[in-house]
Amino acid sequence: MIRLDGVTLVRDGVRLLDDVSFSVPTGQALALIGAGGAGKSLVLKLVCGLIRADSGRVFVDEDEVSALDEVRLMAVRRRIGMVFQNYALFDFVDVGENVAFPLRQWGDLSAAEISARVERRLSQVNLTDATRKLTSALSGGMKKRVCLARATVHDPPIMLCDDPTAGLDPVTTNRIFALLAQLRAENTATAIIVSHEVEALRQACDRVVLLERGRVAYDGAMSDAAQSEHTGLRAFFEAGVAL
Repeated sequence: MIRLDGVTLVRDGVRLLDDVSFSVPTGQALALIGAGGAGKSLVLKLVCGLIRADSGRVFVDEDEVSALDEVRLMAVRRRIGMVFQNYALFDFVDVGENVAFPLRQWGDLSAAEISARVERRLSQVNLTDATRKLTSALSGGMKKRVCLARATVHDPPIMLCDDPTAGLDPVTTNRIFALLAQLRAENTATAIIVSHEVEALRQACDRVVLLERGRVAYDGAMSDAAQSEHTGLRAFFEAGVAL
């Protein structure tokens, strides 16, 4: 389970997140939506401990992420796969080494085991032929798939996806969401997905949370969201954007 309790984040006197509370039960997928600057990416960074809130608490299962030191945070991060909006790939090594990076960092697998895991995941994202290519030579859609492969190569029970299909064509978008669904199913993973892809989120997620100006404006079942009277939520489902 992922849980945020009264989380507030202030930067330069501005409340970027204001008393944010919601939870994602184990095995569920949550769509986190909102306009640009609403705080969606900040929530993901708080969950994996990349930033800390000024007040409130963040839990991953029984671990209070907001109270852990860096050593204990590493153990929590091993249970998380993070798909970054801007890829966060290494340009100076090839695709295979990018995907292998988290496994090598942890140092508890043999070279043969790492190679097998990387090969399996690249096959699943249809990038076997790109193993020795530098990421700078890849298209945006290919980079997204590499990022997804790296984030899930260790079969994490938690997946955090920050706009995993931003800027991609509809065909590639559908493929990425299909891969997310497949990988989630393999590990009964808990997920938070930030995206503006309405139909993809409808199919992929159990619940939806709408952030407006750093506050939770709606939290409910995906099946009920399209009929909601909330203006921002209706705008998202009717026009594909959150106001």
